[in-house]
Parts: sequence; C-alpha cells; structure tokens
Amino acid sequence: MKELYIWLVRLVSRFSKSENKFKLGYFMSFAGNQEFILKLAQSVGTDNFILFFEPQFANQVHKLVQQKRIKHIQVFNSRNLFQVVKLVNQTKTIFFDNYFAFLAGIKKGTDQKFVQIWHANGAIKSFGWEDPNTYQRTSADQKRFQKVYDSFDQFIVGSDAMAKVFEHSWHIPSNRIAEIGYPRSDKFLNSNWIQSTLTQIEHKVPGLLSKRVILYAPTYRKDVSFKLPKDWNKLQIPDDTVLILRLHPHLKALEQKIINDSQGKVIGIPQSISTEALLVVADTLITDYSSIAFDYSLLESAQSVIFFTYDLNEFEQQVGLQADFLEDFHTDLVFNIEKLNDELVNLKQSKKTLQKLNQRWNTKNDGKATNRAIKIIDGE
Repeated sequence: MKELYIWLVRLVSRFSKSENKFKLGYFMSFAGNQEFILKLAQSVGTDNFILFFEPQFANQVHKLVQQKRIKHIQVFNSRNLFQVVKLVNQTKTIFFDNYFAFLAGIKKGTDQKFVQIWHANGAIKSFGWEDPNTYQRTSADQKRFQKVYDSFDQFIVGSDAMAKVFEHSWHIPSNRIAEIGYPRSDKFLNSNWIQSTLTQIEHKVPGLLSKRVILYAPTYRKDVSFKLPKDWNKLQIPDDTVLILRLHPHLKALEQKIINDSQGKVIGIPQSISTEALLVVADTLITDYSSIAFDYSLLESAQSVIFFTYDLNEFEQQVGLQADFLEDFHTDLVFNIEKLNDELVNLKQSKKTLQKLNQRWNTKNDGKATNRAIKIIDGE
C-alpha cells in the first residue's frame, strides 16, 4: 500500500509542475512554533506564504487567518494529498518540522529547497537508522525512509551535538547541516514572551506563582503505553509545593485519571496553558526522555531538572536511546520513587545537569536563531 501511495505522489508531482506560486511554505505537524511561522510569513508577505497543517491544528490556524496574519492555508491529510502535492510543487522554499512519508515521491524542481527544522532542540530518543525498529522493516521501507531523508537540502540545528544526531540517524552529510540555532528556542530567551506568559498563567491559575512548582512532563511513547511506576503512591511532595502533570495531548483522559486518583498530590492545569508556558513557572522539571529538558535549561528561572527513568531498560529496547545521552547523564538518572523523593528535597545534581544540557545542546541558541533561519530563504 505504501509503495502505491508513493507511486501516486510521484505521478501527480511529475505532471503538476508550474511556475512558483508561493515563495515560502511551512509544514506544521507539531505545536509550539507559531512565532517562527508568523515571522516567516512576514518576511515574504502573506501573499507569498502558504501554511500546510495537520487537522488537529485547524482551530489554531483558522484564528491566524481571521487575524489576517496568514492568508493561504492547506490542511494535510490522506484525502487531499494530491492537492497538497500540487501546492508543494508551486512553492519555492518549504520548512518541515517532521518526517513526511509523501516526500519520497516528490519530484523537486531545480529551484526548490526543502529545509528540515525538526520539532525538538535536541535528541534523547533514537530515530531513523538509530531506531532499533528500523532494521525490522522491509528493504523497500528502508529505501523509502532514506529517500525522504535525502529530500532535504538543509537541516537547521542548535548545536554540533544535534548535527551529529542527524548525520548518524538519517545518514546526512555534514555540509547540509546549518548550525545556526534552533528558532523555536528563541522564546525562552525573550523577556517579553516570558513576562507575557507569567501574566497569562497568574490570570488563569491565581496564586500558582507564589508556590514552588514541580512540572512532571514525560515523553510521548508512540506505540508504547505509558504507565506510572508501581510505587507512585509513595511520592512525597515537599511543603508549599505543587506538582503539575502534563502528558501528551493524546493522553488527556489518562492525565485526568491520574490527577483524580492522586488525592491532591497532583493538580490539573487548563490545557489552554501550553507545556512550554508551564516551563516558565517550573522551579523543577521532572521528565524522562523528552527534549523538553533542552528548552527548560535555557530559562534563567530554571532551578533543577530530574530525569526520572524508571522504565529505562524497557524503553531502550522498544524505542532506543541516544548513546551520548546515557554516557553524559548516567549518573544523573533517577530510577525509583525513593530516590526521586530524595532528589526533590536535596537537588544534589540538578544544577549541574542543567549546565551539562546547555553546554552540549544549546551552543548556538542565543535568541536570534529565527533571523538567521530566515536568511536561508534567499540562500544567504
């Protein structure tokens, strides 16, 4: 079925070539990059920009249209794939925030440029050729994967560490990688955005800013069920402290169940407050294999980060982890509730962990990455 799908894309792509209708486009499959998208549109003018988006972002995107900040949009799903392909062929430069399988069938014009912006500032989980599941796929699948990887002319990253991840994970030559900073990280160094976020949270959750806030935000486990450790009920929250749980949007029901069963240990926060916004008020971040740790470490207000990896062996076998992560942070990992309770009180390694994260993964992130990324549009 996948091969037929790619063949149809290739056919439509071959016969839908036309003069460039748009100078710039963006494929949106993750939230959190709205500031960058709007600056891209502003850089070329709304008439010359098109935003492709997955259906779950429809409300957010239509608000931008109503505000006249975006003019041309196209939802991306299997039902309108051919229309998407035609519009892709009419767009000179396109930024992508993810792997998109249909790119294996696109016949790119000689003047077109595809730029991979990705959806994370760094990597803890394995992907691409580093994912242990890749080698269980058919040779046809593997060839298709590499076609998608090879379709990108440039990769934007915020560090040499992330550059190496793409080189190894997608077999990309180093001369295609632009170490210019990760645009989505700019907001964490923007005092106006931070102050606006604090004001929003104080309005929606009065009194939260006066307490010590612990944010527990584990990574999304695609095709792997999320389960709390068996001794979760032994978690001890320090006095004058609140614990906020934020799971992936697909797990809203589970998040609410955990909150309801926590007997007041865990509080709920409106979903209208993004996970990125919650980082601004978090004194301590608890995560596991999520790239959110790299974003958090950029904030001046960040006090401590804890990697709570109670399912490390299972996760490593099923999903895979970057070898460098285990090498760099193996002494910082917390494997059980007893150790987590101790760490929440004493914070023995947390500040050092934040420093290590920045020194490895945020070397090019100075709050000005967006401006440098925009220059790529004209080949600067």
